[in-house]
Amino acid sequence: MMIDPLFRNTHNQDQEMLKAFAQASNTIGDFINLVKSGPKAIYAAKLRFRDPDLSEKLGEDRFLYLWLSDVYFHVEENFLSGVFFEVPEELRKWQQVGERLGFDPEDVFDWMVIENGHAIGAYTLRVTREQLGSEKEKQEYDSCIGISSYEPI
Repeated sequence: MMIDPLFRNTHNQDQEMLKAFAQASNTIGDFINLVKSGPKAIYAAKLRFRDPDLSEKLGEDRFLYLWLSDVYFHVEENFLSGVFFEVPEELRKWQQVGERLGFDPEDVFDWMVIENGHAIGAYTLRVTREQLGSEKEKQEYDSCIGISSYEPI
């Protein structure tokens, strides 16, 4: 059974989201340490991608934020890599599900580690979750992501 990807629009001046980006940036070293030496878990990083077609059409840069999974830290090169597990239509000409992409730590807009349903990081996910209307929507959101609880910030 194929599940449709869960993509949400966010305004680029959303103050809570900007605060979440800053929290993720300020703790990227924690994420790298967990990736390098942490337990068997899900390691994911959120990156920003320019939407070339929409940017061209509108005459201004437009971006999409995507999570990459199976994040690995390449010690000698001092960079991370992750795998696309979902790609929106807008980027399918350039990126494919299952493709591994290398990136620098400063390119990470959010990060998370999920171990047995328990999430560390996930700053932007927490903001999105809080913006949902009902507890039922929040539970469905958590279930879709695979989170049963969040580590306090």
